[in-house]
Amino acid sequence: MAGFGKVTLVGEYYSNAVVNVLHYRSSEWLPFQGNPFDDIDFILTAILLKVQTHFLAAMSTNYTLLRAEMVGYDDQYNLVTSAPVVQTINVAGGLGALETTGAWVCANIGLRCGEQVQINGIGKSKRNRGYIALGPVPEQSIDNYGHLVSGYRTVQLEPIAQDLMDDITVATPAVTLHPIRIHQKWVGIGPLKTILFRTYSDVLGYTIPRVGSARRSRMPEA
Repeated sequence: MAGFGKVTLVGEYYSNAVVNVLHYRSSEWLPFQGNPFDDIDFILTAILLKVQTHFLAAMSTNYTLLRAEMVGYDDQYNLVTSAPVVQTINVAGGLGALETTGAWVCANIGLRCGEQVQINGIGKSKRNRGYIALGPVPEQSIDNYGHLVSGYRTVQLEPIAQDLMDDITVATPAVTLHPIRIHQKWVGIGPLKTILFRTYSDVLGYTIPRVGSARRSRMPEA
């Protein structure tokens, strides 16, 4: 193991923040063996090249992917970039200006995970799974019973789910990024808070949801 990376996709839908987080690991990182900010910028470009097109294809035109931020960690999950590397994107979604009930309506793509591998501490999470809350989901993509219509599931959700599961391989320098989920548990309060355990598990597959879901954090403020 050589390192980990955390990618945050920061979007906006009618002033509501829509944030998605991806995690990767690589046994070859750091590829340049030099400035970690250059390494992370290089890796972030490769990740966006893989996921951005299908991610935006599942979004309303009223959604804008503002930027992508990435931080890097060593094999013990110590931060090696003192600040996030940021790439400005400012690209709107590709679905058209379709009506939605709001930014909080989403489709939870389930991520099927492999065995947990210890990073820090002792222990493992009992919930060895993950998901990506994609949305806002257009009203026309949800039927009267709350089910996601088949066209949206196959045309919009399947391609981005496959992207999120796939390894990303870069030829020069030779780097392979494996999508993972991070599981961790903290104990204590405030400055006395310490990590009890931290593990990762590789993403090995995905499930496409049949019904819509919701994210309270994406609801507008009262």
